[in-house]
Amino acid sequence: MLTIGILGTAKNTGKTTALNAVIKCLNGKKIALTSIGFDGEDLDHVTGLPKPKVVVDEGTVVITSTQAARHSTAKLELLEELPMKTPLGKISVYRVKQLGTVVLVGPNSSDDLFDVIKRVQQYKIDLLIVDGAINRMVPFQFVDRVIIATGAARTTNLDELILEAKVMVKAFRLPKEDNNRINLSGMVTIDRLQMHSRDAVLVESPIHLILADNYKRLEQLLEEMDIAVVRKPQLICVTVNPCYPERRVEGYELAKLDISQVVERLKRELDIVCIDVNKEENQLCEVLSKWCE
Repeated sequence: MLTIGILGTAKNTGKTTALNAVIKCLNGKKIALTSIGFDGEDLDHVTGLPKPKVVVDEGTVVITSTQAARHSTAKLELLEELPMKTPLGKISVYRVKQLGTVVLVGPNSSDDLFDVIKRVQQYKIDLLIVDGAINRMVPFQFVDRVIIATGAARTTNLDELILEAKVMVKAFRLPKEDNNRINLSGMVTIDRLQMHSRDAVLVESPIHLILADNYKRLEQLLEEMDIAVVRKPQLICVTVNPCYPERRVEGYELAKLDISQVVERLKRELDIVCIDVNKEENQLCEVLSKWCE
């Protein structure tokens, strides 16, 4: 079973749009879905704007909480209760009996995700797809592949958006080694890295690096230092969402940026597949077909 994580760099960066596109692209595969945290709510609790729903077809396996299952429009059959709890009830495994939408509230720790991965294998799944935002991304170190979902909701400053995406891509391209290095366990801050700027260091995963708060300095250190990781998912692509919630006097409205510059610069400077998730679903399908053979 292959595991794919869809990592949103912030709320409203197109993570659910990317997830729905991935589900459509992998039509014909036996798919399971879960989320690190909460996905599939009707309205954003900060902006009040409608959010895209997670749409699932018959036969899909869904790992979510009991309350979330009751708020899903898809008809769900309970397969197994798991020994993990969330504020929205116990996490269980369901099979979709009739097409509809689902609310995903899944495991929220690395150990729980690891347990979910082991348990769903008994259902003869081809792919487990996991989504989650950057503030709950540590469990993503255990997936096989990852898609980074970023966009204007992260920042409307295109230079900052490009810098952040570049740093993330570079972190996921660090070599995987474990010999003769100083081991920096846990989250790695800029200060910790600078203390070992002349050493060969080892960090647990790219994810333990990219939570740093100074991306400009982190990019410099990634270029200057000898850094390797213990484990890392393979990076499939970056998706970019042009839409973002814009604050108005009376509340929020959905606005859109021209992010073609972001897409083209990332393609050119990093040789990475970068996709406008709202326009280039076919390209995403082509990429996934190569990675999921």
